[in-house]
Amino acid sequence: MESVIAKRPALEFILAPSTAADFFERHFEKLPLHVERNDPAYFAGVYSVADVEDSLVVGAREPENFALVKAGSPEVAEDDFTYERPSVRWRLTGKGPRRWIDARKVVNYFADGYTLIIKDAALFSADLQRFCNHLQRDLMAFAQPNVYITPPAAQGFQVHHDTHDTLTAQIAGEKTWRIYEPIIALPLESQPFHSGTKVEGLKLLDEVRLLPGDTLYIPRGFPHEAKTSASMSLHCTFALAPVRITDVMDLALRIAGDQDVELRHALPPAVLAQEDLATRLGEFFESRLAQTFETPRMQVAVDIALNELFRLTRPNANGAFEQALEALDVKPSTRVRIDETVPYMVRQRGDGIELLIAGKVVAFPPLCRTAFERLQQGPSTVAEMDPALAPEHSTLLIRLLVLEGLVIIG
Repeated sequence: MESVIAKRPALEFILAPSTAADFFERHFEKLPLHVERNDPAYFAGVYSVADVEDSLVVGAREPENFALVKAGSPEVAEDDFTYERPSVRWRLTGKGPRRWIDARKVVNYFADGYTLIIKDAALFSADLQRFCNHLQRDLMAFAQPNVYITPPAAQGFQVHHDTHDTLTAQIAGEKTWRIYEPIIALPLESQPFHSGTKVEGLKLLDEVRLLPGDTLYIPRGFPHEAKTSASMSLHCTFALAPVRITDVMDLALRIAGDQDVELRHALPPAVLAQEDLATRLGEFFESRLAQTFETPRMQVAVDIALNELFRLTRPNANGAFEQALEALDVKPSTRVRIDETVPYMVRQRGDGIELLIAGKVVAFPPLCRTAFERLQQGPSTVAEMDPALAPEHSTLLIRLLVLEGLVIIG
């Protein structure tokens, strides 16, 4: 896995030979993109059929992350592909039984035409989680990988649209995707089009034959359906959750409500009955727009949105134990660098700075600013980060950043 993401950024890898610049200019939130490669082994370091089988074992206690679906049929109930497993010596411990996945039942449903879905498959694959973290760093959007393994001549879902953008990596086999023109542009979660919903007049936009090693990007709101041919198909779809304008606006309104008592008044029955209520409310809100969306409040809203994005991220742990021990012996001559696969952001807060990293926000004093700026420029020695910083402060900073997973020694 390290060889896949060490050579180039994850977004560049999944889009190549298309470029990220072209993707954002012509496709992101606009049009689908099919990248053909004629390279069946392209995603070999990201995920495989063996990872699916391992997930059925590793994730056996978490059946809620698995689903079995077939177009035109009800989703398989959880009880039908799990079994009740008692706790060891339960009569003495008093621990109740739990439902565990029965891998053989799952395989039987698969042989009967059902697609197995592993939701948030990175929970059961460290390599896939590392790739997702790298992808989030490039996109500044949370990326949740959902895996689909479909038997030959089968279809998991009927036509539907997603309320999130998707990047699909075809790993094995092939699928034919039919993509339709949107009926709702960039829908929110409150504007779904579920599989099985009858919608008249859908217009076919494109039909794509996705082969192993290919990538398919579909913006949210584009209805689609996919079916296998004569072979089994395995693909991983990265569901993207970026910070949207409406997310920041919603946060700003909530902040305004906390700070402006006039926005917290009730509308009495007599007021609600007034015919010109809508006009009066419109004038009232218009008079407060500048105050509601003033820069300080918008800054707080953006900060909260970014904090929530990074709280969703899971930390990497590759090499963590060895790095922790090396951090105990940091010297001014020790070479250090930022781990380029880790999503992070450094922002100024007053005289100090804040580091946003997986699961948390960490504050640092003003004296660390120059060191952070130097680290972001590329590898250096501890002493080179900031010659004006006392050696004990430099080594302490590096130890903290190594333990947080941002910096790598060597």
